[in-house]
Amino acid sequence: MRLLKLQAVFLFYRTFWVVSNLVTVGLIGVSLLKLVEYFPLFLVYFLWFKLLSEVAVWYLVRKNYQPRFWFYHNLGLSETALFAGAFAIDLLIAFLLIGLAYQLMRVL
Repeated sequence: MRLLKLQAVFLFYRTFWVVSNLVTVGLIGVSLLKLVEYFPLFLVYFLWFKLLSEVAVWYLVRKNYQPRFWFYHNLGLSETALFAGAFAIDLLIAFLLIGLAYQLMRVL
């Protein structure tokens, strides 16, 4: 049952992963020149901006995909659980991309 819920969270995350990852790549691209010197400060600003963008995504998804939530509700997932799981997946991907960019900047 847990695997089914995890698959449902991934299915839900697919509805907005492009926008979310474009925000991540854009933030990394903007700060790529100063990433090595100001890495801790970058993480603070990145997390705040990512949180604000996730709130905007939450509003848009909730407004445009309201009838689809019944599917997830019937699987035993609340709206809060869906967004929390999707946010966790998004942060994991974001930190992997930040780590990759940081390692590339140290090499170059």
